[in-house]
Amino acid sequence: MLIIYRLLAALVSPLALWRLHRPARSMPEFRGRWRERLGAITPCRTAPIWIHAASVGEVNAAQALIHQLLRNHPDRPLLVSTFTVTGAQRVAELFDDTVEHRFAPLDNGFSTRRWLRAAQPASMIVVETEIWPELYHQAHRSGLSPILVNARLTESSLKRMQRFESLYRPAVKAIAMAICQSENDARRFQSLGLSVDQTPVSGNLKFDIPLTDDLGARANALRQRWRNRPVWVAGSTRDDEEPKLLAAHQLLRKDRPDALLVLAPRHPERCDEVASLIERAGLMAARMDDEPETDTSVVLVDRLGQLMPCYAAAMVAFVGGSLVPVGGHNLLEPASLGKAVLAGPHLHEQAESATALEQAGGLLKVDDEQELARAVARLWGEPEYALRVGRAALGVVEAGRGSLRRTLKLLGSL
Repeated sequence: MLIIYRLLAALVSPLALWRLHRPARSMPEFRGRWRERLGAITPCRTAPIWIHAASVGEVNAAQALIHQLLRNHPDRPLLVSTFTVTGAQRVAELFDDTVEHRFAPLDNGFSTRRWLRAAQPASMIVVETEIWPELYHQAHRSGLSPILVNARLTESSLKRMQRFESLYRPAVKAIAMAICQSENDARRFQSLGLSVDQTPVSGNLKFDIPLTDDLGARANALRQRWRNRPVWVAGSTRDDEEPKLLAAHQLLRKDRPDALLVLAPRHPERCDEVASLIERAGLMAARMDDEPETDTSVVLVDRLGQLMPCYAAAMVAFVGGSLVPVGGHNLLEPASLGKAVLAGPHLHEQAESATALEQAGGLLKVDDEQELARAVARLWGEPEYALRVGRAALGVVEAGRGSLRRTLKLLGSL
């Protein structure tokens, strides 16, 4: 099976290279770095700790861990790899030059071997679930045993890996430990062949995401810019989801003509496309740095690093990827700010946190744009109710803290 995979990987590598690096066209600082995906990386400083975080979500989840590793190992270089350009941009925003960044290699033998020879990492830490057959095989041959942190495995991913067991078996055998988010995740990894000792549960690192010192000031500045209008934020939205959100906003504006939607696409490079959708919906949009006019009804967040201040500045937060069958994005970000959290029905990628929030009364699930509009209107109209829902959400986050400490302890044992 691995031979067939290698043939297919070689065939699709040009397309994968184009797709992965296409967003760099709008980011000059990354445009010329496509060769890194073929393994042609600048050699790293001696034997770095290597952390692979595929995209923005994984980088955000790992930020507290990376900061702590920098403090604990001041003499050891840290190498962070990502697959996506937006992930690389987020690494630069969070860590500047305190870490080294390289794009991860395409999963073919030539690229992975070349990449590992140049990087020469002392250890390999993978955030969440990034199990690539060739990369793990070549890492194991190089003497590395991958350690998964904040590891999660959905039922659908488990079934796919079991279906192609002969392909994934060598990669799973290479894993030293999968430090899991939940008992359910641990049981799924055990179904793949990992032992109980290899699958400790530490909780979700996203509970321990730090809030920046300037968050309050940035939120106050946004409220002033938005002139204290009734605001709701739709964060990490996806293709085919924005039309539903715009329809919900149009329903809200029937009773609240001054209503303002702050719309943050998951991938900022889609902003021109989303701006066209807003225009076709007959709504007036402004970009993040623009001063909204009286007739501005949508603020389009067109760069990374702005979502948390937007959540902090609003009363209501909708988390995207949930009105379409993507599986949902990080529900804990608005919850950590004490905001009432709204989401659609598709939350299978956030099952544990969604269940905890819903049981506590901190998450309101909606099925469509009509229900979404009604939920936002109620939260605006009943501030005490919104405060109660937000406090419930914050309580879940506070109860879940401690994953970082447990993860560091387990990493130290290795």
